[in-house]
Amino acid sequence: MLPLSAYREAIHLDTPIPTPDPDPRSNADLVNLALNGLRGRAASDDDPDRAIYSMSGLYKTLREELIERTPGLLPLDVSQAIDTLLYRHSAHLGRTTGANLMRISEMWPSSDYSAARNVAMWRGDVRELVADAVVNAALPDLQGCHDPNHPCIDNHIQGQAGPWMRNDCAIIREMQGHDEVVGSAKLTRGYRLPARYVLHTVSPRVGTEGVTDTDRAALASCYNSCLDLALEKGDIHTVSFCALSTGANGFPFEEASRIALSTVSKWLSKHGTDVIRLVIFNIFDDHDAERYTRVVSNWIED
Repeated sequence: MLPLSAYREAIHLDTPIPTPDPDPRSNADLVNLALNGLRGRAASDDDPDRAIYSMSGLYKTLREELIERTPGLLPLDVSQAIDTLLYRHSAHLGRTTGANLMRISEMWPSSDYSAARNVAMWRGDVRELVADAVVNAALPDLQGCHDPNHPCIDNHIQGQAGPWMRNDCAIIREMQGHDEVVGSAKLTRGYRLPARYVLHTVSPRVGTEGVTDTDRAALASCYNSCLDLALEKGDIHTVSFCALSTGANGFPFEEASRIALSTVSKWLSKHGTDVIRLVIFNIFDDHDAERYTRVVSNWIED
């Protein structure tokens, strides 16, 4: 597997993402420039069909283009237009600061969970979360879902981060020479997400025979690999995980939750909390939140 040291310079991992310069142009003008550039058309080309769309409709179209695109360099003016639009859209979405979230120890003081002081649960949109790193449930080629109608976290992250993240993932995939192995992880910058970094991990897909010990070990490896990589980077103190493998990959939610909580607890116990100070479990909906609550509130420490 390709180590962090082999690709961090190639994707400029240690270079901060600057704030876009002020731009007097309207969102509509910028969207037209961005869409023309993504479709290989001249910046001045006028598409009369766009006139019927609201601003939210134009943003949706831009998001679809970003999700569907293949990696590649963009003209500077197109890249700057996309950067400004996503920066403005991020402000529109709002912010939730991960460091201010209630810990499990505050939500369920009687819980037996040993890492309760350093773990939080949050139901919300990953595109709003201010954290040092968020975890993406990636596909093996690291190139994203490409289906804008699929409600996966990969689409949320790729659509808001911008085209530069997919370019970085393509560089990593090319340098590695093969797809990402299930249970491993890679790190990129977060670009126009509030999170500074994204940890991309490929989680196991449950087969027709049901969950196997190999699946369980692979899922635990996803959590360990992400935390190990965050620790190696050195400036990541808050990590947010989605519910890996529990969607289309078919892992039963309660069992996956127990593996996640147990693996994180053991990792923090082994490595301490001087660097990784807070782990957040980002929960998708109310039903999943209720199930996570049951697991935590009834936790019995090994």
